Amino acid sequence: MYLMQNLRSILIDSLVLGSGGVPAAGWELLYDAGGDTGAFVLGNEDGDFYVCFSPDQPYAAKVSIAATFEGVDAAGLIVGEAARSGNSASMSSPVFFSSMYFPNGYSSSNTYRGGWSMLADGNSVAFVWSASSSAFAPGSGLDSAANNIQRYGGGFGFGKTTTGVGVFCGASSSVSSYFHAHPSEGIQRFNHPNGLLIPAAEATSSVTAGHRAVYSMESNSSGEIDYISEDLPMFPMEVYAQGAGSVPGGSLGRLRGFVQLPHLRTDRFPRQILQSLGMAEDFGSMRLQDLSALRLGSDGNRYAYGKLSGGHTSYAQMFLTDNPAVW
Repeated sequence: MYLMQNLRSILIDSLVLGSGGVPAAGWELLYDAGGDTGAFVLGNEDGDFYVCFSPDQPYAAKVSIAATFEGVDAAGLIVGEAARSGNSASMSSPVFFSSMYFPNGYSSSNTYRGGWSMLADGNSVAFVWSASSSAFAPGSGLDSAANNIQRYGGGFGFGKTTTGVGVFCGASSSVSSYFHAHPSEGIQRFNHPNGLLIPAAEATSSVTAGHRAVYSMESNSSGEIDYISEDLPMFPMEVYAQGAGSVPGGSLGRLRGFVQLPHLRTDRFPRQILQSLGMAEDFGSMRLQDLSALRLGSDGNRYAYGKLSGGHTSYAQMFLTDNPAVW
């Protein structure tokens, strides 16, 4: 259950306890069972959003959310008002967070490498990571078309959108060791656009967010970038829901902490992408785990790249940021 261990050590230490000289973000640990690999529940500062992570496989955790917390059932899913995991009624088809190499491998082997960045306040959390099954040489050695350099990484988040809707973004409907989490995919929510809670016994309507990439990679081909992309537009990820019965559809707000660059091609090495954005001062020595570090952009805000290969999602390149426009 290495994924659960990694999730626990990062989320609990950072959000609840504080770590590395950074104070806690204001979240509370409400439930903690089974030691390093057991289920746990986090609650937000306002007391109206709760998320449960429970073990499923060594590289997968079931995710469920609710507006109140009343416990965890035998299946490892949260019990509470408007409890939700998946779009089906009564959580009959739960969703997962799964990745074999989150964020630095699923075994004790020292060949696994991973890096991550997270931004959070008392009500919202946004996270990106980059990982691989091999270390890969720094500098030009990182520009490899090998399958593993393309495969692992992404971003996910949970808490409130900019309009106060409770969501988990970056979930998967199935377990996959190669899963790429993208915030525009796998969005779970327990509010209608008008803010009303959705009863757990009701299915939720479809949602859409983010932007499709202008160019999606069909294979692992890559190449150098010989142009500067610093002025390419960045877009927030706004979530829209279809209407459900008597409740009209509409915006669920923006996913906090994320932007996308749909005009940034996906068929390029990740290190080259950062260079084209002017965010790679350590370009000559950069390693895979350095890809997702927070870097200062030309606008004075920080950005961290959530490494994704275009062959695994049709959505655009994605970055974590402290830009106030998405907080």
